[in-house]
Amino acid sequence: MPATVLPTLRLSLQLDSTDPFGAMEWVFASARRTGLAPEQLRFDSPRFHTASKPVLHATLTAADASLLWLFLRRLESGIDMAVLGADVDDPDSEAQCGSTAAPRAATPQVSSDAGLALPA
Repeated sequence: MPATVLPTLRLSLQLDSTDPFGAMEWVFASARRTGLAPEQLRFDSPRFHTASKPVLHATLTAADASLLWLFLRRLESGIDMAVLGADVDDPDSEAQCGSTAAPRAATPQVSSDAGLALPA
């Protein structure tokens, strides 16, 4: 029996350098309350690379892709952080279209003020 592929969000956030662990805690609490499950996490500290602020890279899954978009909207209205990248893969959207192509990634556009352009 093949494994079920869940909708997945790959996210990179530049955190506030004054309280990066508080920012991470807020992100993870929001993810948990939204119903997301962490699959992979990585934290890049500025002392180990050239970035000026810490960066959190996370891969999160959900039972429904709409929960991933809801989480992104919550991030947008939450604490001060820059979304460096966010890709949502929804295998069900391709299956419903009857396509045999690989799942497409919907990439929100990040503006200079770190706001997201999310689908309606």
